[in-house]
Amino acid sequence: MIFIAVVITSSLIIISPSTCTPPPEDPIHCSNSTTSCTITNYIGAFPDRSTCRASGAAYPATEDELIAVVADGTRARRKMKVATRSHHSIPKLACPGGEGGLLISTKFLDRVLSVDKEAMTVTVESGVTLRQLIEAAAEAGLALPYSPYWWGLTVGGMLATGAHGSSLWARQGGAVHDYVAEMTMVSPGRAADGYVRVRRLKEGDSTEINAAKVSLGVLGAIYKVRTLITNLVVYCQHAWDLRFTTATRSCSHIIFILIILINFHF
Repeated sequence: MIFIAVVITSSLIIISPSTCTPPPEDPIHCSNSTTSCTITNYIGAFPDRSTCRASGAAYPATEDELIAVVADGTRARRKMKVATRSHHSIPKLACPGGEGGLLISTKFLDRVLSVDKEAMTVTVESGVTLRQLIEAAAEAGLALPYSPYWWGLTVGGMLATGAHGSSLWARQGGAVHDYVAEMTMVSPGRAADGYVRVRRLKEGDSTEINAAKVSLGVLGAIYKVRTLITNLVVYCQHAWDLRFTTATRSCSHIIFILIILINFHF
């Protein structure tokens, strides 16, 4: 895979191809398949330099499997925390505490479920990466009005931690959660409910979705998210418009316009 690297100096901009580095390894390590586990972050150390231990790890691949994992953990009164495939956050947000907890990985909840070009929305499972989200939108001629800096982040992880970008044009802001239209969260429940509760939250229907958007992983496991996106050509026009007389600019002009913008601001 090749991407374009932009190097800025005081008077020179160099654009050159560069090879992508391999993705980070799974942050969960278990001594016996999915038992006696530890988890760390992408730099290999938490701020307090402690080791986070858990008695087990689960890797659900469907909504039903995620529901079963949460129900079983609740019934057994185990502390549970969700972990992503790379655990990019430096704080110990994915550490369940103690050594008897359960880690729930979204590694295999990585499917793009639907793209609605007319409504300009995309629905994905929480383990889908930013790169997958961008590519799914682009295939439909759509784009994200926000973008955190690394495309290995997952949708669920970005939501739970309030991740944001610094987009030049965004109607509702630069944070990922600003564009969530619907989400499904699986939380512990009462015995009468089978020890699990599935919340299907929609913007405008309930204030619960506001709490669920940036929950830091303490309210449950996010299964599915429907997020708003925008028209690719319109986005490019607004984001990179330098007062050209033409009504619409193609995205093929982005690198050229980027150079002009950087020279102007730096």
